[in-house]
Amino acid sequence: MPIKMDTEVLVKKIIEEIQMGKLVDNDRKLPPEPGLMEHYQVTRYTLRQALKQLSEMGYTYQVHGVGTFVRQQQTNDSISLEYNKGLSAELARNGRKLTTEIAHKKIISVSEAEFLPETTHFDKDDKLIEIRRFRSLDDKPYVMEHSYYLQSVMAEIPDEALYGSLFQYCEQERKTQIGFIDQTIMSENLPEAATEFMGMPAKSPCLVVQDESYLSNGQLLAFSRQYYNYKLGKLFMVKKIH
Repeated sequence: MPIKMDTEVLVKKIIEEIQMGKLVDNDRKLPPEPGLMEHYQVTRYTLRQALKQLSEMGYTYQVHGVGTFVRQQQTNDSISLEYNKGLSAELARNGRKLTTEIAHKKIISVSEAEFLPETTHFDKDDKLIEIRRFRSLDDKPYVMEHSYYLQSVMAEIPDEALYGSLFQYCEQERKTQIGFIDQTIMSENLPEAATEFMGMPAKSPCLVVQDESYLSNGQLLAFSRQYYNYKLGKLFMVKKIH
């Protein structure tokens, strides 16, 4: 009898076995669905949700009438931009450990923000929850996250959430489930606030990912910039043509 398994857990199990050289044949083809269902003891629905997620992440592709194949060019040291479960979960799927070493939080007015979305109008009295997090990857300085949450949408963020996944915290709150995220990738000089943590001089090159997170109803929830260690930051994206 199939067991109840979360899709995220199944995705992680499949990836682990792929990376161990299991599951795929010499052509890098996965077993048919019935074989995978029996192997993991899951329902067809759960399996198909997992396979869909693997495809969106760039791990697999389907050939109609033939089967599902694992892509060779997928690397284990990059962030898939298609992955939609947050940075912590994205790195954890590859066995990497993302740790928040330092976190700061305070309430500010819009006029105090260092950057704002270009397409959103704010009233001068609007309040923001400003968060800075300094995070390491496998014990190496990796990223400084500088985020602003609209206090009118997210009334408060507990201190303990700063040291876990803020994405997952938002998802667990029914009123703040994220519908879509706009991302812009750019290069800038490393901010002064991050130089000591990164162990780099001021004006070092920096990979920046700017996010704007929206609820399903189109309401802006948060906007942020992640300043990555250019020596470690690596992004991956799949463009599906057909």
